[in-house]
Amino acid sequence: MYPVDVVRAICMSNPGTGAGAALKGFLDTHGVMGFVKQGLVAEVTRASISRAIKFFMQPIVHQAIYNKPETQGTAISKGLAGAIGTFPEVLAISPLENIKLAAQLDKEGRFKGSADIAKHIMKTRGINGFMIGYAGMQVRQCLWTGGFFLTLDLYKDAVKSVISNNLACDVISGFAAGATGTAVNCWTDVCRSVVQKQALAETFDAAIPRPGLATIYGPGPFVKTTMAIATERGFAGLYSGVGPKMIHLGGSGAILAVLMPRFKTMYFDAMGIQ
Repeated sequence: MYPVDVVRAICMSNPGTGAGAALKGFLDTHGVMGFVKQGLVAEVTRASISRAIKFFMQPIVHQAIYNKPETQGTAISKGLAGAIGTFPEVLAISPLENIKLAAQLDKEGRFKGSADIAKHIMKTRGINGFMIGYAGMQVRQCLWTGGFFLTLDLYKDAVKSVISNNLACDVISGFAAGATGTAVNCWTDVCRSVVQKQALAETFDAAIPRPGLATIYGPGPFVKTTMAIATERGFAGLYSGVGPKMIHLGGSGAILAVLMPRFKTMYFDAMGIQ
């Protein structure tokens, strides 16, 4: 899914750029090997941590709020539990989000890899520099995860009425749930990408001071950017790159819907858990 994520990142951080132009520009700059060299390690690590925490926290939060397992919950209770459970997830993945985006947008070849990007951010912005864009990422994860868990079982019930194959049902419903989450949260990814892109550019200007904690963790830059894009480009600007993002997260949702319940069953069987 990573090449699609690269196209998504370029489109979203440059509202108005089409997927074809984004792909061509990336290939012209980095070649096909750019999909391996430009942020792949950071993305694989980020995605792995993100999915693990997401599916670990959702049933725990559901149990804590409703005093019953998520298997006995409603669509709304599952979605809400998923959204609330994203807070530790975002804290864990935000540094990797910044590193990955920097690699994907590195047209000038300023960085020699993820470690070099991390070193640059630490030198110019300190430890808190890795959390730039936190508010936008938090809203993004809440909306996608909530939307995914809210609709997954609904899609499964609908698909099962016409398809008997369980694997096919999981693939289709997982893709649909992932795409639904994207339809809800795409604008947040556009805005946080623009915020992080600008913040990274500012690290190369020594005259620009380090942003304060309110700027890094607060919603101010995110809200300001959202309003600016909406004013300048309207709804279409806020949904730049929605096609690649739906393919990316729809595919991710399909993979999750297939693997997670099967891994869960295998683990429970191995541990003797009913």
